[in-house]
Amino acid sequence: MKPPKNPMPYMGESWFAMLVTECDRTGNVAAVALRLAVSAPLLYQVLSGTGEYGKGKASTARLADKVLHQLGNYTCPHLSEQYEEVRVISSDECRRYAHRPPPTGSPRDLKHWQACRRCVHFGASAPPQPRQPITRRRGEAAEGDTTTATPTDEGKQP
Repeated sequence: MKPPKNPMPYMGESWFAMLVTECDRTGNVAAVALRLAVSAPLLYQVLSGTGEYGKGKASTARLADKVLHQLGNYTCPHLSEQYEEVRVISSDECRRYAHRPPPTGSPRDLKHWQACRRCVHFGASAPPQPRQPITRRRGEAAEGDTTTATPTDEGKQP
């Protein structure tokens, strides 16, 4: 990845380094954006330090949270207790343990799955839910939009 045009203070933080590493590893910023459930243009602006992020007007807190929970590592309380030493697992591994159907073939796996349901990382490790695009017809206001819709060309005489 090229060095950013406008180095920003957030670019020295650990979450940003994880983001850059993942973008370099995959070679596809749009795929990383999809994995984080954010738009590709947002990711490009943050990575290059342009737009509202480059002006310092937009916060990167929500993106940082998503990066840490989707690309980071967790100390697993259940595995640490089971093996009596600190066990660190990736967020993908945590997600695979916690967000699978209940295992019925192994009592040990079921105990781990139950521990995951009570874990502090359970909500944060949830897979991102892709946002559904909103399709609008011309002149139609979005749900909850308090602005008035613009009139359509229907009914106008040439």
